[in-house]
Amino acid sequence: MNRGPAILPGMQRIFIGVQVDRQAQRHINELLRPLKELGRDIRWVPENNRHLTLAFLGNVPVSEVDILVGLFDETYWQEKHFRFKLTRLTRFPESTSTIIALTGEPGRPMDNLFQITLRLLQSNDQRIDRKEFLPHVTVARLKRAKQLKTTFDQQTNIYLDIAKITLYQSTLTECGPVYSVLKETKLQV
Repeated sequence: MNRGPAILPGMQRIFIGVQVDRQAQRHINELLRPLKELGRDIRWVPENNRHLTLAFLGNVPVSEVDILVGLFDETYWQEKHFRFKLTRLTRFPESTSTIIALTGEPGRPMDNLFQITLRLLQSNDQRIDRKEFLPHVTVARLKRAKQLKTTFDQQTNIYLDIAKITLYQSTLTECGPVYSVLKETKLQV
């Protein structure tokens, strides 16, 4: 199985995100349980890999990752803990896409968190290719999106506890990505 280009020595594949808390995981599992019987053309994201991405940086030199780790607490420590409502289970970002995700409307706290993340990256000459911030938690990927007739358009009422921000390393394997925590910063209560 080809998992894309190999990571060069001295590089790490990284992203900044929010881990899905236990209570939200329970609600997501309840929501997905009946859907998991829909067929083999859906690859479900393992519970421990579910997250909300603030910024995907891709392959970054280890020296730059070290700088981000050093600035992480300083960037996020004054931010307030909040809850983010996931309002819809849908194909993402469009109705014909291969990703099934839980989505929500950004709102001021989430927009603020995203802007702080952008400033952290811009101050370190990191760029992300994103025109618009669309907060979501990916729960599955479709192998044959065009053949699947299920729309996955369902209202939800799941709250994600935004209590800490995490810098992850993503390692691609034959069995899918493995995420390692490089740095976590707790938000103010």
